[in-house]
Amino acid sequence: MPTPFTHLRIAQDLLVDERFASIYRELLMRQTPAFQLGGIVADARVASGVGREVTHFYAYGRPISERPWRLMLREHPSLSQPRDEAHLAFLAGYVAHLATDEAWALKMVRPQFWEQDWLGVERRDKFLALHLILTVMDERDEVELASWQAESLSCSEPDGWLPFMSDDILRGWRDLVARQIVPGGESETLAIFGRRLKRDPAEIRAVLDDPALMERALWRHVPREELAQVERQAYAFTRDQLAVYLTEFMPAFASV
Repeated sequence: MPTPFTHLRIAQDLLVDERFASIYRELLMRQTPAFQLGGIVADARVASGVGREVTHFYAYGRPISERPWRLMLREHPSLSQPRDEAHLAFLAGYVAHLATDEAWALKMVRPQFWEQDWLGVERRDKFLALHLILTVMDERDEVELASWQAESLSCSEPDGWLPFMSDDILRGWRDLVARQIVPGGESETLAIFGRRLKRDPAEIRAVLDDPALMERALWRHVPREELAQVERQAYAFTRDQLAVYLTEFMPAFASV
C-alpha cells in the first residue's frame, strides 16, 4: 500500500540498521540494486493489470491468515531456491515489501479506514483520505532518499526472477520509479493517484497544501501520532520478517 518512495526509504534504512544482523546487511549491500527492485515491484501490478492477490498474496475484504511472503513461496515453490545472490537479494526485497504492506493493512487500513465509522464521511472521501496519508509519507520519503538510489536502482537487471511477472514488466516499473527519483526528476505519484481516485491531481494537491482541509479530511480521523506509531510498528515488523526469511534461506543458498 505505501508508495515505491516509502518502500525505497525502508530499504535504505534497513541497510544501515544495526539491529539487523550484519551478515544480512552485507549481502544486501553487495546486491543493493536487486534488493531495491525487489522492494518495489509488487506494485508493478498497476502496470501489468493483475489483481492484488497475484502480487501481494492477500486481498482486501478477506482475513490475512498466513504471512503473504510465505504464501508466495508456497504458491511458487521455485522461489524457495534462489539461483544466485542477486536473486536472493531481490526476493528479500520482495519479502520486505509484503511484510510492510501486511503490517500497513492490519494496523492502519483495516482498523482506521475500513472498519472505523467516520461519521458523515462518504466512502469515496475515506478513499481520498487514505491516499492523502500515503502521499504525506511519499513526499516526506522522496526527499530523504539518498543520492545513490536512482543510479543503483537503474542498474538492477532481472533475469527470470518471478514466475508471475515478466522481466519486461519489472524493467518497466524499475524505469518508471528511477526516472522520478533521479536528480531533477518529477514525481508521478499524484498523477497515478488521480487516475485511481478519478480526481484531478490539482484537487488532491489543493487539499494537501491546505492545513485546514487536511485536518478536516484526514488528521481528525487519523491523528499524526497514530501514523507515527503504525510506521514504527510496520518498520520493526518488516525488519523482523526479513530476518526470518534470510535466516531460513540464506544458509541454504550458501550451501548450494
